[in-house]
Amino acid sequence: MTLLVLVISIRSWTQLGFTTYMPFYYLEVLKGDPRMVGTLLAVFLGAGAAGTLIAGPIADRIGHRRFMVSVFFLAAPLAVAFLLVSGIWTFILLGALGLVLVSTFTTAVVLGQAYMPRNLGMASGLIVGFAIGAGGVGATALGWIADRWGLSSALWISALMPILGCAVSLTLPEPRTR
Repeated sequence: MTLLVLVISIRSWTQLGFTTYMPFYYLEVLKGDPRMVGTLLAVFLGAGAAGTLIAGPIADRIGHRRFMVSVFFLAAPLAVAFLLVSGIWTFILLGALGLVLVSTFTTAVVLGQAYMPRNLGMASGLIVGFAIGAGGVGATALGWIADRWGLSSALWISALMPILGCAVSLTLPEPRTR
């Protein structure tokens, strides 16, 4: 369960790093239209919501652990690609990143419950609580980095966090069947 909490913390840092700092990056670095910031966030978060609905059947089919590994494997190149493009590709890649990255939210709860089948409420609380708490701590740390080394540094760290998430998720044990 400790490894899963670490994986979820990494995902949360990435997600909240993009949610928090991507609008400023879009305006300051990409020189985007300020009227499109809300749309950009809606694309990321809306695709993430769709991802959580799509994730369940896929994770049930291929396995929850394998799904977690796959998500992080896909999220890193999408996040890095977002930082290398402009124009319409910004929206497309951010939507793809939201779809992939946020999809782990519900899958992580199910995986946590599989790791702690006698304490389903505790497992859910650990996953959801750490996801929100770690994301807040991560966004704060990224803010400190952005203040010291620039906005791009904070987003590059967010973009590369899924590599660490992939490595840690590879160490997740398969849940025992009941």
